Amino acid sequence: MAIKISNTTVIDNSRNLTNIGTIAASGDVTLSSTGTIKVPSGTEAERPGSPTAGMFRYNSDAGAFEGYNGSAWGSIGGGATGGGGDAVFVENDKTVTSNYTVPSSKNAMSTGPVTINSGVSVTISSGSRWAII
Repeated sequence: MAIKISNTTVIDNSRNLTNIGTIAASGDVTLSSTGTIKVPSGTEAERPGSPTAGMFRYNSDAGAFEGYNGSAWGSIGGGATGGGGDAVFVENDKTVTSNYTVPSSKNAMSTGPVTINSGVSVTISSGSRWAII
């Protein structure tokens, strides 16, 4: 595996790596620990201006993780939630805030009312359906 570090890199006395720029690794990266990893966090307005497929971050406006699929930002994980261990309720937002395409291999559903922000579009691919109940 090769690790490339661009711009300025500093390792301080606490063995913390402080990088100004980009770290690119080719191959698999394994972090072995019982600790955590902190991913980038920011508001929707702070999303990258030119995102690429595979980007992953924490959306502090939505309070949820999101990823970029090559054409739109979408939620990561989640799903049904409920009291205790029950997986009964699925929740959705009431406002579409970024462009979204329902792929031709998928259908989508939401509970309404649903508002689509000005300048935002929802595209339903041929053969797909979006049901709002």
